[in-house]
Amino acid sequence: MRLEHLGERKAIKIISKITKTDVSDDCAVLPFGKKYFLFTTDMINEETHIPKNSKPHQIGWHVVAINLSDIAAKGGKPLGVSVALGLPENYDAKFLKELSKGMSDCAKKYSTKIVGGDTKENNILTLCGSAVGVVNKKNIMLRKGAKPGDVVCVTGTLGASSAGLHSSNPKKVLMINPRVKEGIALGETNTVTSCMDISDGLASSIYQLSSLNKVGFEIDYEILPVDRSAKNVSRKLRMPLEELCLYSGGDYELLLTVKRLKLKNAINTLEDVGTKLTPVGVVTKNQDNILIKENKKTVLENRGWEHFRVRV
Repeated sequence: MRLEHLGERKAIKIISKITKTDVSDDCAVLPFGKKYFLFTTDMINEETHIPKNSKPHQIGWHVVAINLSDIAAKGGKPLGVSVALGLPENYDAKFLKELSKGMSDCAKKYSTKIVGGDTKENNILTLCGSAVGVVNKKNIMLRKGAKPGDVVCVTGTLGASSAGLHSSNPKKVLMINPRVKEGIALGETNTVTSCMDISDGLASSIYQLSSLNKVGFEIDYEILPVDRSAKNVSRKLRMPLEELCLYSGGDYELLLTVKRLKLKNAINTLEDVGTKLTPVGVVTKNQDNILIKENKKTVLENRGWEHFRVRV
């Protein structure tokens, strides 16, 4: 069976079965004294991740940012990032300089640094980043832990990355802001029952948490914090707004479930660090994932970005 028939999720299950290790979580969690050591790796290449006309600085920023996002989703503090570079031999040295500056600028903004990597010749531009971090055991946010009655929340806004892709704005796609300070702050509140970053789209992320926790989600479409750029693109290109904010990847916001009685604490904590936390739904006992729109309940479609699949 070809990988295009399996999809990324089933491919991961095959790897997990053979290695006898669950590799479905983007960030590994390893005991480290009174803390957890966090390790993540993420790869991009010019054919599947990098829009045309992207600047090398933006590309360098992106490969670091997506790895820091995985650390952020655990409530961790980044310690360092390494990046392996696969570069075509006909690239100009100026490209390498700007790429490296983008990597360094992103790392500096989030109080960490580039600590190593590798450089090789490759037919297409391919970058593989790895990040390490730490978090106190009592403050870690895991994907598993959501309970019926918990409130479903997201940080920031949704749809900006997809809007950038459809409007040929590489900056919107690549210059993401991983929620590092937000993750650390939320972890310290001990109000979060489950958390992951939204890399493959909100709907896909909800289904991943639903399956892992054996619960359902009810999402209120009317209160989703949709980015203004997504609304503009939806109007100009006559695209359904749902496609941009629910089923397209690349936002790298945090999707989390919060204890209902602790919701105000979580909201106020993020307000103190300058980010809005929006309640968008509830966790339910049944394992159905429901979208509420215009007072009507429909099944939330289980789709979004998935490698090896037909692009949606």
